[in-house]
Amino acid sequence: MYQPKQLHVLRALRVKRLLAFLSAGVAVGCGYRVARPGDLPKGQEIRVAMFENYTAQVEAGGVFAGALREELEARGRLAPEGASGPELTGELISLTSVPSALGAQGASAFSLSATVRVRLRDATGVVYEDQAGWGEDYLAGVDVLGTEANRRAALRRLARNISRELLERMSVAARF
Repeated sequence: MYQPKQLHVLRALRVKRLLAFLSAGVAVGCGYRVARPGDLPKGQEIRVAMFENYTAQVEAGGVFAGALREELEARGRLAPEGASGPELTGELISLTSVPSALGAQGASAFSLSATVRVRLRDATGVVYEDQAGWGEDYLAGVDVLGTEANRRAALRRLARNISRELLERMSVAARF
């Protein structure tokens, strides 16, 4: 036979279990589910269209489109060229480079920042739209060619980081 104190503890445990069970039932009924990492919308392969480039740097749009393709390929979600299905279009809205540190001979470091907008479209229209901005620093080289090489490397890092950020956001949005 249970003592009154033990009965109180057993009743409290039953109430907690019942509340946990009801909470789980409500969560499932509201559409919550366990998130799967890297789950892009509908689990379909996505093709990347050319970027609209609204900046003065001609190669920048191709660098950003290439970074998105590489990131999708790494996640196993890049559709082959000419395939039907969702299409990711992008716009490089701004790309700025400003001095961030001064040395004895002038600027010794620069900050490169970009703003990108992407849209995922399927047969029904725009499914997802997002915009992200990011920044990357680079050092001045020993000459103009060295500085330009550092700027291009920073541009590739910037494109990779923005691509990862945008695809991660898209993945999170697809879960909810």
